[in-house]
Amino acid sequence: MKWVEITVVTAAPAVEAIANILLECRSGGVAEEATPSGHVLLRGYLPVGPATRVTLSAIRDRIRTLPTYGLDTGPATVETEEIEDEGWAHAWKIHFKPFAIGRLWITPTWDHTPPPHDAVIVELDPGMAFGSGLHPSTQMCLEMLSRGLWADATVFDVGSGSGILSIAAAKLGAARVLARDNDPVAVEVARHNVSYNRVNDRVTVEEGDLLTGVEGQAHLILANLIADTHLGFLTGALPSLLPNGMLAASGIIADRLLEVEAVARAAGFRVADSLRSGEWRCAILSRPGS
Repeated sequence: MKWVEITVVTAAPAVEAIANILLECRSGGVAEEATPSGHVLLRGYLPVGPATRVTLSAIRDRIRTLPTYGLDTGPATVETEEIEDEGWAHAWKIHFKPFAIGRLWITPTWDHTPPPHDAVIVELDPGMAFGSGLHPSTQMCLEMLSRGLWADATVFDVGSGSGILSIAAAKLGAARVLARDNDPVAVEVARHNVSYNRVNDRVTVEEGDLLTGVEGQAHLILANLIADTHLGFLTGALPSLLPNGMLAASGIIADRLLEVEAVARAAGFRVADSLRSGEWRCAILSRPGS
C-alpha cells in the first residue's frame, strides 16, 4: 500500500488549527517538531486512493483560509510525497525515540535501549494513530499520571489514539481504564498496544464519540483533544466524574486556555491547575466534592 506524506511548515499560532484540519481529513497521527527558523513542522499521512487528490486540495484550501480568521500561519507551505508502506514506517521510526517522564519510560517496540532503574515501561507501535508520546499535549497528560494516581482508580481516556495514556494509567495502578476513540484505525492500533503491554485485564478499548453512552463515573478523565472539541465536551462531562475527581483537558493552544477554563467553570468544574509545554496547555479540572 502507498501513502502520501503531508508536510506543513507554519507559525505556532496556527498549529492547532492545521493539526485539526489534518486529523479531520483522516491523516492518522500528526507529528509535530520545531524547525531552526522558529516555525513548526507538522507531518501527517494519507493512504493513496481515489479521493486522495480531492482531500489534498481540501487541506490546502482550508489552510489558505486561516488568515481570514486572524491566524498567523507563517509560511504555510504544504508539501507532499508518495511513499511505500516501508517508507511510512521508517519515517515514524526516525522521530520516535525512547524518553522518560517521571517514572514512565515510553519506548517504541522496535527500540531496545535499556530503561532507567525501576521505570514503568510503556511499549508502543503508534501505527496510524495519534499518540507516540512525542507531542507536548500527550506528554503533559503523562506528567500528570506520573505525579500520582488513585489506588484502584477508574480512568476514562477520551480520544485515546494509540492507547498510550490508557496503558500508562493501567501500569501506574489504575484498576479499570476505558479507552475511547471515534477512529476505527486508532481503536485497532490501541487494542494491539494494550495486548502487547499485557494490560487487557484492566483496559477496555472501544469505538465511540467522546463519552456518549458511557455509563458509570471515573476518578480521572484524560481528554487529549483540541480546544474547539473541549468547548462542547466539557459542557456535559461533569456527571461522568466522581466527586473530587480530576479531568485533564489537554491539547489546548496557549491563547485558547482562558476560553476553555471559562466554559469548564460554567459547567461546574473547578480549575485546579494548568500545565505548560511550549505553546501548549493542559487544564487540570476537578469536580467539587459533595
